[in-house]
Amino acid sequence: MIDVLAKAAPLKLGVKLGYSAGQLVEGVFNNALSVFLLFYVTTACGLSGGLAGIALSAGILVDAVMDPLIGSLSDRWRSRFGRRLPFMVVGLVPLTICFLLIFALPSGLSQIGLAVWLAVLSIVMRISMSMFVLPYQAVGAELSDDYAERSSLMTWRWGIGQLGALIVIVLGLGVFLGGKNGLTHRAAYIPFGVCLAAVLVAGALVAIRTTWVMRARLHPPQASEGGIGVSLVREMAEVFRNPSFRILFFGALLFFVSIGVYSALSLHTNTFFWKLSAGQTQVVTLALFGGLLLGAPLAGPLLKWFEKATILTAGMLGLGLAQAVPVLLRFAGLLPLTGDGLVVVIATIMLAGGSLMAAAAIAFLAMLADAADEHELLFGARREGLFFAGWAFSSKAAGGIGALVAGWVLQLIHFPTDLAKHPELAVGLPQHMTDTLAWFTGPGTGLLAILAALINLGYRLDGKAHAAILLDLQARRSASSSAAAQDPTLPPAK
Repeated sequence: MIDVLAKAAPLKLGVKLGYSAGQLVEGVFNNALSVFLLFYVTTACGLSGGLAGIALSAGILVDAVMDPLIGSLSDRWRSRFGRRLPFMVVGLVPLTICFLLIFALPSGLSQIGLAVWLAVLSIVMRISMSMFVLPYQAVGAELSDDYAERSSLMTWRWGIGQLGALIVIVLGLGVFLGGKNGLTHRAAYIPFGVCLAAVLVAGALVAIRTTWVMRARLHPPQASEGGIGVSLVREMAEVFRNPSFRILFFGALLFFVSIGVYSALSLHTNTFFWKLSAGQTQVVTLALFGGLLLGAPLAGPLLKWFEKATILTAGMLGLGLAQAVPVLLRFAGLLPLTGDGLVVVIATIMLAGGSLMAAAAIAFLAMLADAADEHELLFGARREGLFFAGWAFSSKAAGGIGALVAGWVLQLIHFPTDLAKHPELAVGLPQHMTDTLAWFTGPGTGLLAILAALINLGYRLDGKAHAAILLDLQARRSASSSAAAQDPTLPPAK
């Protein structure tokens, strides 16, 4: 049973910060892998782009299939520690071990051997990540039912997640992998991974403690009928009958394909098309993540003035244009700058795009929680775990597609795999090779982001509609509680 008085009390800042610390896990994990991993395995370790794409996408796609199962299990799990916390604790240990190992790949393996080892690590690591992050995200939807307070909670969570992203970039490009040929220095990735793992674990432990302390505000397990397989199929069919969920799911799927391709190829494009040094690449990358962090405080006022769906659409458009415009300007002859002048232009564009995207991401997370309330009204069941599993599925499946596409782009253009041994080859890469990288990284990914934004135009759950849903849910729960009090054989109200 939920403690009604505890649930009605506003969340204290300490609770918001304690819960949001868990976003360091995803902030560190996702950005370390999306920004550095493909470059590390292809350029520093010498794995071919095609095999790297297959190995990395295998982990993402297997994990994506597992997400609905993990989400459904966490919705119905019964234990004295609650339904979410056991998954978070169990997932953290293998996640940490595999994260350390994936940035310490052994030398001396054949191409196939290295690809198999990378795929195994990727699969185990990503499933472990889902065991932590899916229940963690569901907790955020349960801590508060208030339309505005959810936006505030997601703002803090987003901001701390972007702090994790900044830590990754600063430690990577500014400390461990900086300097001439620093990105190709294979041994430097080991201490880099160790430091990031320490940050990841610290954030996870703070969130685990906060979840335990606030357990009285969380919803009880869902009742279920039949085995897990039958129930999962029925529940998945149920959530896709929710129109709000469908729009959010397919919009996210397309958008994350864009992000996946851009993230996987950005280091290659910055280094070989724009010809930026490691320090200049750090500035451009930090500008994007700085925008994602600085955009968090903008989300509050924007979400008071505009509907969440409007902010989401504008943010997707903004980031898509930021990815596409610099490359288009270069090919049109309107951006002839090089060196620091070029860095200033690209960094300014990415800062603006990142700021818009930050507000959009915060709106999206709050919209997903609102849609879970709508789902309870429509179908009589709360599916926070499955809702966030659906979002994770779209992001990971799209990320797998993005990694696969990026790897095959490198394979298609015959990108060299021995730059670590022969760095002088980077100077003589043919123009058609670097131009192809730029087309895929810029206009190609930007177009996908713009199409994703158009999908969200069909979303109809605004603040007024959500307030009406909460009133109906409160009336239904009160009626259910009264009936249960009169007939003790009835199950307790959710």
